[in-house]
Formats: sequence, C-alpha cells, structure tokens
Amino acid sequence: MSSTTEEIKSKLDIVDLISEYVKLSQAGKNWKGLCPFHNEKTPSFFISQERQYWHCFGCGEGGDIFTFIMKIEGLDFYQTLKLLAKKAGIELKPQNIQTTNLKNKLLDINELSKKFFHYLLQNSPRAENARRYLKQRNLDKKTIENFKLGYAPNSWDKLLNFLKLKGYNFEDIFKAGVIVKKDNRYYDRFRNRLVFPINNLHGQTVGFSARALDEQSGAKYINSPQTEIYNKSEILYGLDKAKNSARKKNEIILVEGQMDMVSSHQAGVDNVVATSGTALTEGQIKILKRYADNLLLAFDSDQAGEKAAKRGAEIGLSLGISVKVIKLLKGQDPDDCIRKNPNDWKKAIRKAEPFLEFYMEQAFMKFDLTNVEGKKSILNFMKILAVLPSKIEQDYYIKKLAQILHSDEECLREDLDSMKEKKSNVVEKDETTALLKKDGSLKLAEQIIALLLRYPKNMNCFKGNLNENIFIAPNLIEIYKKFFDFYKNQKIVQDSKKFINSLKERNEQLFYFCEELLLLAEKDFLDFDEEEIKKYIVEYLK
Repeated sequence: MSSTTEEIKSKLDIVDLISEYVKLSQAGKNWKGLCPFHNEKTPSFFISQERQYWHCFGCGEGGDIFTFIMKIEGLDFYQTLKLLAKKAGIELKPQNIQTTNLKNKLLDINELSKKFFHYLLQNSPRAENARRYLKQRNLDKKTIENFKLGYAPNSWDKLLNFLKLKGYNFEDIFKAGVIVKKDNRYYDRFRNRLVFPINNLHGQTVGFSARALDEQSGAKYINSPQTEIYNKSEILYGLDKAKNSARKKNEIILVEGQMDMVSSHQAGVDNVVATSGTALTEGQIKILKRYADNLLLAFDSDQAGEKAAKRGAEIGLSLGISVKVIKLLKGQDPDDCIRKNPNDWKKAIRKAEPFLEFYMEQAFMKFDLTNVEGKKSILNFMKILAVLPSKIEQDYYIKKLAQILHSDEECLREDLDSMKEKKSNVVEKDETTALLKKDGSLKLAEQIIALLLRYPKNMNCFKGNLNENIFIAPNLIEIYKKFFDFYKNQKIVQDSKKFINSLKERNEQLFYFCEELLLLAEKDFLDFDEEEIKKYIVEYLK
C-alpha cells in the first residue's frame, strides 16, 4: 500500500491539488491561503511545495495530500486513495482498495446511470424528442458530449433493471437517489426527461437534474434527493468544469439554470456555474470564494430571481467578495440572450454593475420612499451595508444614501452602528473557539527549534548555550537531543533533510512535527537574511 501512496504522491503536486479548494498566494518559496477548516481573516494555512506538506498555524491541522482530501471531502482512506489514484492516472489493483464501501457503491451507481442516460440520448429512437429540444436550444454535439447530457426513457423500470443486471441491489440503488420507493415497490425516479448529470469538484457524478419534455410529465425539473454523496448545500452545477477558468480570471458567474450554464460554456464563457434550482447557501458561496474574489450574478428578473440574487449578494459581500449584477433585457435569461446573440451575453458581463448600485437603483426607483414599502427597502439596504467588511465602502454608500434621502449622514451612521451592534450580540458557534491557544514561552521555544531545523549551520550557537529546561514540551526536547546526536560528528550542517527523513520510519509523529516547524520558520522569518537569523538566535540565548 505504501508504494501505491508514494507513487500517487510522486505524480500529484500538493499546491496544484490544494489550489482546487483554497485560493493560494506565494509566500517566499511556500504558499499560503485562508484555512478551509476554520474561520479566519488572515492566512495561517501554509504549504511547502518542496516537502509536499501543508499545515495551518491557526487550528493546528496538517499533513500531506491524503490527509487534506480526507478532511475536506469527509472521505476515508480507501475512498481518498481511489480518488487520488484516478487523478494521478494510476490504475488500482483489486487488492489495493476495498470496493464494498457504501459511498463508492453510490458513486459507481451514479456513474453507470449517467452512461445509461447518455447512451440513450445518442442512440435511442425514443430520445428523438430530447434531441429535437437540444437542437432548438442550439446545443452542439461537442457540448452534449462534454456535459454528458442524457435521456431518461418513459419507463417505470428501465434504469432499475439495467442496474440490477450490473449486480446492484434495490436498497443501494435507492440510496443513490435514482429510483423511488413507494408501497414496498421501486421504480425509476426520472422518466421521459432530459438529464443533466451533477458532478462534485472531482468530476464524479453525485446526482441528476432532469427536465420534463412534455406537459404530462409533471414538474418542470426533478432533482436527485440529498444522499450520502450529494450534499445540496455545497454542490453547484458545473463547478468542476468552471473552477480553473474562474481561478485564472479571478471571477465567477452564477446563474440559475443548468441550460444557462451549459449555453454559456458553449459560447466560450466558461467561468459559469448554476444553482440548479436550490436555495443559495453560505457554504456554496464560501466554496466559490476559493476560486475567485469577484462574483457576478445573472438571475431571472422575476421576484424569485431577485430574492435569490439578493441572498447571494448579501452572503458574498459579508465574506468580502466583490459582487456585481449582470443586467439582461426584461424577461430574458442568459440562455435566451446567448441563443439570440452570444456577443450580447459577453457585453452584458463586461457591463456588470456593482450589486449595491444596482440595488439602490432598483429598490429606490420602484418605491415611494415615504411610504411603508419605500422605508422597508431603505431598511433592507442598510442591513446589507451592515455586513460589508469595508468601512470605506460603507462610508461611500452612506453618503450616497444621505443625498438620495436628503438626510443627515451622522443619523444614518448611528442607525448602521446600531444594526452592527445587534448583529455582534448574536452568539454564534464559531470553530475558532476550539483552536489551540499557545502561551508565549511555548511559541518562542518552537521558533528556536524551528530555526535550528531550518538554518542548521547555526547549530554551534546552540551548543552549550541553551538550557534544555526552556523546552516545556517533551517533543521539542526530543527533537533537540536527537538533532545533536545525529550530527555529533559534524562541525557544519548545511541542511537538516537527512535528520528529518531519518525520523520518518522510526517516529512518524515527530517527523510530521518537524515538517510543521520548518513551515513555522519559513512563515515567521520570511524576510530575515542569514545575519538577522543568527542575531535573533544569539539574542534569545542571552
């Protein structure tokens, strides 16, 4: 097993992998970003590309690519092994992995269902109505193939029977969300519908959204239920395909429907994701923030669309994201706009308006500001201002609002401060309360050992000058003693790689602690030159 994991590690770069989840910036030869495992405003999450190791100095989490994926995806080791092996292009032998795990089964069932639907769309005579619909929508074969669009036949058990022939039982197929159980009977969930597979960030199919092809089929859209592998509050349609483009452009566009998203990608605007008809959540917006600082909203102009856009904007603004609105002609959605003229869609994106400007324009023009509805719109606007992290932005809009209302700026600021105070009095459970708080002496001791490991050529400064009693943590004493024992016959040590690697087989816990200390030294002493490092050590030893 170890040879398999090492082979995977050799083919996958930790920075490339983690950057799919965390927006990273370079910090010397390392990388840093906001930790995805606890709430923070200043980056304490660091990655060493050289050592292929990550560590958060805020919450204490750390490890390699396996521990990161296990934690962020909530997977066990074997699921992580399977996922990373696929990403690395390594075929696992049967003895390498347990295939009986429920999540793996559900992923396999959804993958087979996707292939079943896609094959029927391309080959079945009964899918002619679906193919005709896609043609009317101007979707070409390349796009249909890229998104693996499919057709669910007008049958109660075609998919069910197909999956049974593949060896899956009723209960597992039901847990995958592709069939329905009623009165102890099972039947296909999707019938006579155009099917959009919904993928997770790794491109694995976790659910489906299916559009009716005639009026007799009931609801316009039917979606997979929440399952063991499909968390509706976190998944956004198409993010697996849009994330790289979003990161490059530092901009992500959020639309309402799958067809809006697919059409946009076909038109060459590929940093677009869709909500798939579910209510926007803070979790989804936080995921989008990993890839871009700028969020553009293109929702329908009806009441439901405006409500969804307002919610998305409020969450985004509170998280420090720049939010804009893409304005389309009344009654148009992005798909309509693209089918009419793709260049109009691109032009609308370029002309996107800051959300607060848009909100003021829409809300204050729509209502008489002296009546109940008008005052309510002002109150709602103030509530949005209250969540803005930037005081400069708040000040700008307070001045603008004062001009519109012919009101006193100070009065408006008092109202705003009052809203902030009420908000801060609400006790919320925050992950940061569980973080380990270190006292100054422990942190200083860690820094000294970190400097010893990172700049071992200064080891002679330590010999005979350091009282071991300062190391209140046993693991620091152990590293200190082992280090000098390892290099007892050497006068000058250029780097400590050999020492640290020697710990890997004998004491893995100590090995990973040394990796953390190396990152600590590189983080805290990033701008120090060699003379400053030596001076710091000498000052400390006094």
